[in-house]
Amino acid sequence: MYFNRENIIDISKLITKKYNFFAHLSQDKSYKETLEEHTKLVEKYFFKINASKKLDDIFLNFENVYLTNVSKEGKYLFREMIINTIIMHDIGKINPNFQNYKMENKIPGGEDFQEVTTQHSLISSVLYMDYYYAKIPKEDKKILRTIMILNAYAISKHHGDLDSLKSFIENFNGEYGKGVIVLNIFKKNKESYLKDVSLGNIMKNRKVNEKLRIDRIINEVKNDLKNKSKEEGIYLYIYERLIFSILVACDFYATNEFMNRVEINEFGEIDNINIFYDEYKKTKIYKKIREYEENKYKKENDLINEKDINILRTEMFLDVEKVLNEDKDSNIFFLEAPTGSGKSNVAMNLSFRLFEKDNNLKKIFYVYPFNTLVEQNIENLKKIFKEKNELFNKIAVINCLKPIKKEKIDWEKENKEYDEEYKYYAKALLDRQFLNYPFILTTHVSLFNVMFGRLKEDIFAFHQLANSVIVLDEIQSYKNVIWTEIIYFLKAFSKILNIKVIIMSATLPNLNLLTIKNDSEDVLKNTTNLIKDREKYFSNSLFKNRVSIDYTLMDSQDIFNDLLTHVIENSNKNKKILMEFIKKESAYKFYNALCSEQLSCKVELMTGDDNIVERNRILKTIEFCENEGKGIILVATQVIEAGVDIDMDIGYKDISKLDSEEQFMGRINRSCKKQGIVYFFDMDSATSIYGNDIRINNEYSLRNEKMKSILINKNFEEYYKPVLDKIIKIYNVSCSDTNINDFFKEDVAILNFKKIEERMKLIDDNNWSISVFLARKIKMDDGSILDGETVWKEYKKLLCNNKLGYAEKEVKLSEARSNLNYFVYDIKKNVDLIYQDKIGTLYYIGNGDKYFENGKLNKDKFKNEVGMFLDI
Repeated sequence: MYFNRENIIDISKLITKKYNFFAHLSQDKSYKETLEEHTKLVEKYFFKINASKKLDDIFLNFENVYLTNVSKEGKYLFREMIINTIIMHDIGKINPNFQNYKMENKIPGGEDFQEVTTQHSLISSVLYMDYYYAKIPKEDKKILRTIMILNAYAISKHHGDLDSLKSFIENFNGEYGKGVIVLNIFKKNKESYLKDVSLGNIMKNRKVNEKLRIDRIINEVKNDLKNKSKEEGIYLYIYERLIFSILVACDFYATNEFMNRVEINEFGEIDNINIFYDEYKKTKIYKKIREYEENKYKKENDLINEKDINILRTEMFLDVEKVLNEDKDSNIFFLEAPTGSGKSNVAMNLSFRLFEKDNNLKKIFYVYPFNTLVEQNIENLKKIFKEKNELFNKIAVINCLKPIKKEKIDWEKENKEYDEEYKYYAKALLDRQFLNYPFILTTHVSLFNVMFGRLKEDIFAFHQLANSVIVLDEIQSYKNVIWTEIIYFLKAFSKILNIKVIIMSATLPNLNLLTIKNDSEDVLKNTTNLIKDREKYFSNSLFKNRVSIDYTLMDSQDIFNDLLTHVIENSNKNKKILMEFIKKESAYKFYNALCSEQLSCKVELMTGDDNIVERNRILKTIEFCENEGKGIILVATQVIEAGVDIDMDIGYKDISKLDSEEQFMGRINRSCKKQGIVYFFDMDSATSIYGNDIRINNEYSLRNEKMKSILINKNFEEYYKPVLDKIIKIYNVSCSDTNINDFFKEDVAILNFKKIEERMKLIDDNNWSISVFLARKIKMDDGSILDGETVWKEYKKLLCNNKLGYAEKEVKLSEARSNLNYFVYDIKKNVDLIYQDKIGTLYYIGNGDKYFENGKLNKDKFKNEVGMFLDI
């Protein structure tokens, strides 16, 4: 066994039996939990999580790459240090001031602890370090003292957020270092803690004061961290997030069990993948694929002139599956496949296949760039698992739009008691905080918060990434200034945490090129391209020529009017027309211009301003026009590129990034039943939307004749190669503050979590915007009316309700916030904003209906009375 229970510290032998030390008070203060009872509970949850997540193997992976030169004795000590990080995390609660003021438990000696007030986390970290310093073998001290410091840092922050290891060290041993203060307190006060505090006393010079002793230890660790390689730095970063996540999880589960009498026994694992896979195999698509495999696959079919797109989709499904089955070592899989080739279906099959190849895998994450794609794919999963509610209920959407997922229980029917209902809310909250679901659909931003956010709430679920399959859709949508960092982190995460990553897109950059010039380590291996014969699909006429391209409008000198004339001419052909503008302002202006014309077809507008109800209405309108053979024009912003599953006949797009142009073309003639065409035009600058993204430079856009040819011929490697070279030159090897080596050496290796979070943000903070709540009445999909004024009042009432338990309140608040999203809009900061109410930074504006006409915002009226919307 990796973790030996015999090595668990018995804290009862470290603290005096003169007094009772308590860890928690019940909410009504009617009963108390002793420190030993809490410690037993966190120990129980440690072993539960360890077994559930198979963490033995994860820590062994870390040992194999980071502790290669550590002795056998040292490795056993490393394992002991991990588990006792959990055991000792609250031992500092023996602080008499904590007992007196927090636990209402009178313990003498509080005057000795005045300089640390009621703190317990820092005290726990100091006592942890003191316990292990002398136990570390001399030959292993360089590495294991670093581990000791990292574990102590996690202990010190288990009620807060991670900032930086440097700040912990300074707080511990700086000019006013509280770590030294704590040591001196326990040297003086031996009433509570029985072990002699002797950190550093094994040194020969016993006269050296405590601070100098600790300085020596700290400097050893600092020097060790400075000399870490890029990969070692990332491995330490993973280790620290993992140990912190496990510690916080054990503490929360244990505290929850005491407070709410709710024992958590399930942590969101897929114990038997066949319960999902067998249901998936019952779908018509899967059955047809297997029938084709048996009768036609590899029978020397001539696919060059194949006219049935489903045949090509089936071939790709089987080709990719074959490559995966033959692969033995890879952790990261690249799936570059044409738009409309069925990547989502392929990825689902690959996910299940990976589970069959690796019995340690326990969880699936599907990660998308937009909430609309999340919503779209949960609907697809609902179709697959609709006959098995018990399976579908294991799938959770984790984003800002969805409330906390709960089991459906009729309390009166089930005759449950109040405390059972309270347990239900407590469990729902913990499930959400720690992602205790087997199958999760989420967004890139949510995943990056788990991987790189520094807030405790971000790191809660980091341990859930272990032994998982992560499908990343449309990775090219990430800002390319951090592509190099992303691929380095993904490779290291997958190596240590045993994550299988499927990265898929129609325009997939070869991210390996960003690392191969910098390193020679084996982490560069273990990647596989799942499409071996790319041209088999990209050069096929069904994908390559499904949509023809017209660049004539790009030469227009009066693009708005020329575009309007062109669209009006095509509107008389009962065609479904899709238009994409870079800026909302242009989309609104063009939409209004079309509405002022006497057109024979419907005209709709879709932007980031629209809520889910409005988007669903528009999609149903498009579907109706398709079924009735009627024409429609949909004017949109870039929300349409990959976030909406539609099939249009004609497209018009303002040029931006080449991969965005291909994504847009994927919305045209998706079924390959007709001949589609896209007209590109040049109206607005993309800089305001995409910032410093290299891909919007003229040399990489459709303003360059070479790029026009690449888009027609689908040779995206020729597009990405110079883009990647530029990234390497600007961000990887330059002497600027973006230098990749400096980032990994000066931020990652020394665990500057603030800097790492800042660098790895997918969406930069916008300090020039504010959020407003426009109260109005919205007709929902089921015909009911959602009243914004009522939603606001109920949310405010819920916030002020101090009678609800924490868990129940958080669950209900999440439900209320999901309703808030229907009414919230981001506008440019306006110091003169007139509003009727405010909660935090959210401003309430009543009578919001007056700013809408036919379900759409009247931008001019809103601008004149309230302020300007963000133009994205």
